[in-house]
Amino acid sequence: MSVPRTVRILAAVGLPIAASVMYAGTASADPPHPFGGAAVTIGCPNQGSLASFTGLTGQSGPEANPPIAKGDIHFESFPAAAPLPAAGQITVAWVNTDTGRSGIVDLMGTYPYLSATVNTGPGNVVATAFGSINWGSSPICQSNPTIGRFIA
Repeated sequence: MSVPRTVRILAAVGLPIAASVMYAGTASADPPHPFGGAAVTIGCPNQGSLASFTGLTGQSGPEANPPIAKGDIHFESFPAAAPLPAAGQITVAWVNTDTGRSGIVDLMGTYPYLSATVNTGPGNVVATAFGSINWGSSPICQSNPTIGRFIA
């Protein structure tokens, strides 16, 4: 094989490979994964209904927006069905089943859009979300727990 032909073959094959290695972008994180089901809130006399639903997700990093580092999980709540209570607090308790690391965090923000990013460390994470809900001047009602499994 002649030298010019070898150079042409390497240029045709090698440059795209080198370019893909040199200019590889950051891989996108998985999208948010839902907990096992919506958290059912009971006992709130809310707009004629005694129940409402709050959805919850967990998203593993790395991710640019929202900023989630590798080994972190971003937990988030959102309305799953109307009617919505006026205010509430959601707490997430989690355990990394690979390392034994665990914690409890209150989601922050304006209900029902609450969130928190937690450093769980890499591994399999099991989390449960639960909370209490205020509805105006009515008594506090209970948001039943829901469970999710995530990989950080």
